[in-house]
Amino acid sequence: MGFSEELKKKLSDDHDKSDKIFNAALSIALTDRNVYRKAVYRFWKVYEMIEETMDELQGDCPELQQLYFPTLFRSEAFEDDVLYFYDGELPEDENSPALEEYKQKIQADVAGDPVVLIGYLQTMQMAILAGGGILRPMIVRVLGLKKNYPLGVKALDWPEGFSTAATKKLYNERLDALELSEDQKTAIFEAKRGVFAMNNKLIKEVIYSTESRDVLLGICKKVSAVCLLFMLLAIIYIMFLS
Repeated sequence: MGFSEELKKKLSDDHDKSDKIFNAALSIALTDRNVYRKAVYRFWKVYEMIEETMDELQGDCPELQQLYFPTLFRSEAFEDDVLYFYDGELPEDENSPALEEYKQKIQADVAGDPVVLIGYLQTMQMAILAGGGILRPMIVRVLGLKKNYPLGVKALDWPEGFSTAATKKLYNERLDALELSEDQKTAIFEAKRGVFAMNNKLIKEVIYSTESRDVLLGICKKVSAVCLLFMLLAIIYIMFLS
């Protein structure tokens, strides 16, 4: 079994739980652009941290060099999306305990062995490769972004002629070809598990924010009891999975 398949199988439960939390949270975030943009801002910062760390370390780490795919770097596209949602101006750094914890965890993990960054890279880059095409049309439709497409979803978009299937195949082949010790594999497993946990914290930070509560209260005054029940169940579901 190749290492890419090991990552998939050993962490399938963590991945499944994270997906459920993300999907439930997305149903709430998409109720209002001001809520959704807070999520976009946070994931912009996450990709920026990971990619800057990759640029810093890959020159002296052959394993990271093998997984250096500039086309998969998403921070610049995320920045464009942030600019779109914040009316052309980048917001001041938000007070985000989850982002600060994320940053410290990345720094601590790679301090011992730069190879551990693979856990972050593989998780976040494969997430957009696998799910970007599914999420993009839904977000465009719900938030009314068709007129200015791809603004607002550039991070989920790819250049003309880009093949997600071919890129995933090449990525996994490169990953499987790496000569990693068992200790390095274990460290990457744990880093990847940590990414799922940190992403969940980011999402919950947005959902429990003041803006999100205000939006939900406003919706309570307008929507039917069925819609309100659906949103309340989504929040309870997130709390249950935490």
